Order: sequence, then C-alpha cells, then structure tokens
Amino acid sequence: MANYSVEIKGNNSLSNIALAIAGEEATGAEFVRSSISFHESEITNLATFNDLPPGQRPQTPLVLVKQGDPAPVGKPAVWAGVMLVSGANMAITAYR
Repeated sequence: MANYSVEIKGNNSLSNIALAIAGEEATGAEFVRSSISFHESEITNLATFNDLPPGQRPQTPLVLVKQGDPAPVGKPAVWAGVMLVSGANMAITAYR
C-alpha cells in the first residue's frame, strides 16, 4: 500500500475536516494520521492516507471527536493528535 498526504485547510470546522477525510476515503483510501505542517506558505493539516486495493473502501466511517467530548460507543480509537480546526489547535481523537 502506498502512503500519500492531502492538505486539509486549518480554517475548516471539525465537521468539514471529517467530510474532507470521508471524501478521500470514498476514492479507495484509508486515513492513517494527520499532522500540522507548514505547507505552501501557510500552517495547515496534512492528512496521510493509505491506498487500498482496487474496489476496497474502509469498512466503517471515521469519526473525529474533540478531546473531552464523549467517545462513540463500540468504536476503538485509531489515531489521536492535534489538528488545526477553525484556525486553532485542537486535540482530536479518531475512532473507527
């Protein structure tokens, strides 16, 4: 599987970031992690994805939750870190 990164602008809301990730996963990729980076003259989120084999999609949707909010029932955490959300650093956990 090949890894690649996609920029997700830091001025997006958490729900719009989740939509951007879902859109990328709809193309046959799976979210791995995100990092805050300086990219093309601005601070932004760089999300890393794995290409899945042809015709495959992630089995369950990714759910992003702000630290301190309740975790979704029955979904294990697959990533935790900091994202730029609505222009501010925010601790996020991803569940699948």
